[in-house]
Parts: sequence; C-alpha cells; structure tokens
Amino acid sequence: MFVQSHTPFAEMHEYKDKTVLVVGGDYDKCQLVAKDHYGFQNVVTPGDIVSAHPDIWPFSKVFMDYYKSFAKPLPKPINPSTPSETLKIDAIFVYNDPRDWGLDSTIILDLLLSSRGRLGTLSPQNGSPTLPNRGYQQDAQPPLYYSNPDLWWAASHPLPRLGQGGFRVAFAGLWDAVTGGAKLEYTMFGKPHQLTYEFAERRLRAHRKMLFGQRGLNDPLRRVYMVGDNPESDIRGANEYKSPHGSLWRSLLVKTGVYREGTVPSCEPTVILKDVGEGVRWAVEDSGKS
Repeated sequence: MFVQSHTPFAEMHEYKDKTVLVVGGDYDKCQLVAKDHYGFQNVVTPGDIVSAHPDIWPFSKVFMDYYKSFAKPLPKPINPSTPSETLKIDAIFVYNDPRDWGLDSTIILDLLLSSRGRLGTLSPQNGSPTLPNRGYQQDAQPPLYYSNPDLWWAASHPLPRLGQGGFRVAFAGLWDAVTGGAKLEYTMFGKPHQLTYEFAERRLRAHRKMLFGQRGLNDPLRRVYMVGDNPESDIRGANEYKSPHGSLWRSLLVKTGVYREGTVPSCEPTVILKDVGEGVRWAVEDSGKS
C-alpha cells in the first residue's frame, strides 16, 4: 500500500460533490488524483483560474504557456458584480508543494477574504471589532487544508530544500500582514500530526483484517515501526502518536535523507540505523520474528 501525505483527503466525503480548489504539484497531476482516485467531482486549479482571468495575478504571464497546456474551463467565471453567478469555492486543498507561490498565495488569500468563497468578492465582516477574530474567516469562507508540514525535504542538492511547510509559513506571514494579526484557521494533515497517523493505522488494520480475517480481529495490531529520515516529522509523529487502538509505535531514524549523521536529532528515535533495509531487519528482530 502506498499512502502519500494527501491520501487522507480521500476520506473527506463531504466535499466530493462540492467545488474545491486543488493547489500544488506539477501540471494537473494533483487534480487528476483528486478526481480519478479520490472521487472529487468538481476540481479547480490556480492554473485554470489564471488562464481564464490573467489579471488575477499579472506576474504569472511568463508562465502562461505552461498553465494553458493543462488548464480547463472554469465551471463559472469570476463575476463579482453578480455574486450568485461568480465562481464559488467550497474548500481549499494544498496537495503538494506549490510551484508558483505568488499565484497560489494570491488566490488562497482572495478566497479567505471573500464572502462565502465567491472569488472577486470581499467579506464586509473582515476587520469588524465586534466579531470573533475581528471578523476574519467568519463569513463561510472555504476551509483550508494542508497535507504536509515538512519545512525541509531531501533532494539531489547537497542541502535540504524548502517543502510545503515553507509555503505554509510564508502564507501565514502574508495573512498576518494583511489582517493585522488575525488568527489563520486551517487544518494540517501529514506527519507528525495525529490525523495522518490515525489514517495510516486504519489502513494497516484493514489490511491485517484482509490477510487474517477473524483471527486478525482476535489478535490485533500491536506494534508498528515508523522508518523515516526526518526527525521533526517521521520520528516526532511516531513518538507522539496516541493510538486509539493501543498499538505501540517505534521510531527508526535512517541516515539517507534529511538527518545528517553525527548531528543530534531534534526528536530522539528508538534507534538510528543506516538505511531502510537495515531498519526492516531491525524491526523483524525486535518483534521476535525469525
């Protein structure tokens, strides 16, 4: 089974028939995952929006050939003079690392400041001192979901590169500057967060039931080994996870990615090992299997 950071979005059935914005990734790959694999019926990307309305972010003109290579028509135009006829977004999902931070930040900001998720509108409640959070995100704006909090990830470059967590922090700073310090409401999936580990354990338990049937229910999943290269996500998640089913999680830190040998990891793992192969062998021995 292959679970990515955005795979838990597949369980968000309340948005399957709504219009959602999918952000991040190359071309329309994430949109296709949302539609073809997760069952979302009405998916819009920032590339669709800027291709139909280039003035929404004028600095993306240099990328317009790229966007037009995969953009599709919008279900509705942006027509703020007739709010009932303008494009309305019901949820925002950041599936993967954004490529065009300026465009993506602008559209997400527009939606979080809008009235009821209608692009091109501004909520009259923004900045109201009589409302919670000074009126920001109090007018049925679409909820914002991130799939991955990793600030760094290991690439071919000798130093780690900024990941989706970098975009999240940058957008939080933009939101703070625009709203004068209003709280930004969002939901975070991905490691090390509890929701993602719960999802992974549900998948493991279902797989165990498929393999062993009733015997799997009578002999439940008792131990899980988390092998990862990032102390702040993989290891912290396994260390802090509170299983609703009582399983014991052990964290195995490997030296083949973000973690650099000879440094002190920010979260102490159960054990530090050379690579995934050594991690699997260690787990088999630790579990008492021959």
